[in-house]
Amino acid sequence: MNIIDKRGTLAKHSSRTYRRRSRSAIRNIAIHHSATTTGSAEAFARYHVNELGWPGIGYHYVVDKDGNISRCHDLEVVSYHVGNSNGYAVGICMVGNFQTESLGETQRNATLELTKHLMSELGITVDNVWGHTEFPGYAWKPCPSINMNTFRNQLAEHGGSLPDGNIQAPTYVAGARQRTYLSRGDQGDDVQALQERLDRLGFMPGPIDGIFGPKTYDAVMRFQRAAGISVDGIVGPETRAALRDYEGEVEIIEHGSPTDEPDDNEEMFRSESRRMLRYIQPMMRGEDVSEVQQKVGAMVDGMYGTETAQKVRDFQSREGILVDGIVGPQTWRALDRTSSSRRPRYQRLLSLQTPYLRGDDVKQVQRALNVEVDGLYGPITERAVRNFQRREGITADGIVGRQTWARLFN
Repeated sequence: MNIIDKRGTLAKHSSRTYRRRSRSAIRNIAIHHSATTTGSAEAFARYHVNELGWPGIGYHYVVDKDGNISRCHDLEVVSYHVGNSNGYAVGICMVGNFQTESLGETQRNATLELTKHLMSELGITVDNVWGHTEFPGYAWKPCPSINMNTFRNQLAEHGGSLPDGNIQAPTYVAGARQRTYLSRGDQGDDVQALQERLDRLGFMPGPIDGIFGPKTYDAVMRFQRAAGISVDGIVGPETRAALRDYEGEVEIIEHGSPTDEPDDNEEMFRSESRRMLRYIQPMMRGEDVSEVQQKVGAMVDGMYGTETAQKVRDFQSREGILVDGIVGPQTWRALDRTSSSRRPRYQRLLSLQTPYLRGDDVKQVQRALNVEVDGLYGPITERAVRNFQRREGITADGIVGRQTWARLFN
């Protein structure tokens, strides 16, 4: 195995740095391809730093087509390559676009050897070696575009354990029984109920199949971390209570990974750095929700409720994309294409005052309402606002807040 240490030579940001972690925090090895037919650690580092503004290259290792391996970071560095999972994953990138070309034997063997070495060094089993597309939030992404089951089988031939997939065991617990503790390997209806609750909260536990496998374990760990309770991947009384009462939001995504140098898919890569929004209980909240509401013409209150979900479905129908009321990467991209430059930006609350409020934002409202444009928020403008609000079925108070502004300019 030919490893070339490039940790001190690759491009780095002048002021930003990656955070660090303990080795015990590492639970996964992430396999990527660069999605480019050529490339190098140097080229990827320049792109990540100069184009994306990242602290440094996104990968810990880069494997060239000739089998040479570039070491880019200490394992303790939390670099950007699998979004919300960056904190506990090591990233290996193979140079190549395996959607259009085959992974060569030399490069595959070097990647297998490196992966086995890291598994041994970090105490990671083969079932925790995942392709980029297998990490939460990346099912849509064609990376690394190789058969990961075959890759894991090849790893398992040289040691490690490999599960036979999510197959129900003879000990599957059916019925309404609820065990006090649930952990990896458990199966039953109570596990399925756990998966359903995690899914409703947006933690994506994988298939809702009643099998406590690696993805459910990962979802439990992420939930525990987000809820501020003990992180052990075991569902006991503390975790059950937190699941019942949880009102927070899913962890903030640190960064998505473009996986490669820029190409025609760069819009898609940028969109994955934002979380998926959908209607769940408790409702998702935040500035990203307000952004969506403003673009689709929903009431801007920062809460993803039923009205917002319906407005999103209406938007998706107009755009000719999947109509599901969920703001995922495809819908984010469509929303980004909705030109915000042509839509006046909300700046402040407008109301009838003495002296009258004046400014360009008042003129924008007056133009939208087809009243005299003098830039003064007087009685005529206020009356026109009230009439507009009544037609829209929103509170008719004559005040232009975020909700009225969004309705006026959508």
